Amino acid sequence: MNPRIPVAIVLTVALNACHVGRPDLDTRTFELRYLREGEASALISPYVYADRPEGKGVFSVAGSMITVRETRDNLDKIARVLAEYDRPRPTVRLTFRLIEADGTPTVDPAIADVEAVLRKLFRFRGYRLAAEGVVSGVEGSQVSQMLSGPAGRYDLSAEIDRLAGRSDSATVQLGVRLNLYPGAFMTRLGVPLGKTAVLGNLSGDRGKTTLILTVRPELISASP
Repeated sequence: MNPRIPVAIVLTVALNACHVGRPDLDTRTFELRYLREGEASALISPYVYADRPEGKGVFSVAGSMITVRETRDNLDKIARVLAEYDRPRPTVRLTFRLIEADGTPTVDPAIADVEAVLRKLFRFRGYRLAAEGVVSGVEGSQVSQMLSGPAGRYDLSAEIDRLAGRSDSATVQLGVRLNLYPGAFMTRLGVPLGKTAVLGNLSGDRGKTTLILTVRPELISASP
């Protein structure tokens, strides 16, 4: 009997025991098309086990490429998550109106859709459209436009933070700033898609007039 055989068997068993509990890791690189680095990192983090005692999972981002070292099962899960969320961002159109409140019983057909709401909120005798602007952007973008009209010129900017909800119940979170020279009007709020919201009233023409700013967000394109 060869005395070396039992020794070899023992060594093999010992080596196999060292691998018990150690995961079989693989490395895969994914290309991001629409997601930003922070968004992608937040999505895949639950599937990367950096605190695993044996064989820690890791990932790194370089530009539009994200490389992950994990188990094949987790890599497949990450691939499915990215396929679901790495899509074109919805585009939102924002229609802003700057309405001048008048002391005379003015009726302006251009704002007939919001006049009833204005009369419930304020006690002015009449309202007329002073300026209007239409801008479009995607989630996470900032848009700007100069509003021009009989009441003057106003620098408007809006941050389209995000869309929340789906279909008829969707709401867009906005940050709006209107520079009045001097002074500025700022607000942050959520507005349902397809609805007109009154953002607030402010003084225009150095305090000689009252202006009311409204916005109507509409979805003009969505993820496929």
